Amino acid sequence: MLGAIELVQDKATRKRYPDDVAAGMVCRGHCFNNGLIMRAVGDTMIIAPPLVISPTEIDELVEKARKCLDLTWEQVRSAV
Repeated sequence: MLGAIELVQDKATRKRYPDDVAAGMVCRGHCFNNGLIMRAVGDTMIIAPPLVISPTEIDELVEKARKCLDLTWEQVRSAV
């Protein structure tokens, strides 16, 4: 199982962040600080949960991912 989230400045136009914002690395830092392992490939966040993940663990993963994405947005929106 593999999932990816593309971090973009504008969802409607899919406008990317400028390179100096490094949104992927910002998000990766928030993920690590909140107990979630996601890999940043540019501004794309990659996650590969185990195939034996339980529904409760999926809920926890989504909750942590949402928190980290919100923290990332708070940090990068002032940089643009």
